[in-house]
Amino acid sequence: MIKMLGALVAVFLVAGAARAAETAPRTLEAVLADLARGGSVILMRHANAPEGQLASVGLTENCDFGDRRGLDAKGFFQARFIGEFFRESGVGIALAYTSDSCRAFDTARLIAAGGPVLVEPALKTTERSEIDSFKTVVTTAFAGGASSNVLLVTHSNIVPLYVDWGSTEEIPSGVILIVDPLTWTVKERLNLDIDLSVGSDRTRSAAGAGQQP
Repeated sequence: MIKMLGALVAVFLVAGAARAAETAPRTLEAVLADLARGGSVILMRHANAPEGQLASVGLTENCDFGDRRGLDAKGFFQARFIGEFFRESGVGIALAYTSDSCRAFDTARLIAAGGPVLVEPALKTTERSEIDSFKTVVTTAFAGGASSNVLLVTHSNIVPLYVDWGSTEEIPSGVILIVDPLTWTVKERLNLDIDLSVGSDRTRSAAGAGQQP
């Protein structure tokens, strides 16, 4: 699948927020090799999900569709691509946590591709105490070392409450933050967004704006 999509999408690797400005970014291959060894949190906003949908058309029963937003065709493709990209790169996901919103839940299920997906209220709240408690749970799970990764799927207004992702702009769908679970700092940032619109340049800036949470 990755080779087939090579003509459609460019994968951008942006230097991690903690990396010194004068240090050259690592190659994509090096970052994926580190991910394949496990021990990271993969934090992201849900895939593309426009407003005003009439019904939930996703995979997940009993998810929260109260704001009438679920994944559209691009969102399904985006999440499926990210899951395929990780699997073909040898990147394992032991467990996925998600908000109960349909757009987040479906994103997590598509990326996890049959792996366990759990609803976590701390991925939908802005209460710092709940977020800090959940971060402690995740950190403790990694304390003894881990051979795989944990996926967290949340919303654009929640991501900055977990990490400083290096921008004051809203994080776009398709941008993946690779996080150290012991310090909760961003090690690397991948832009796996896909623009399928006619006449587009096929990619989006990692600092895109104008989307809803």
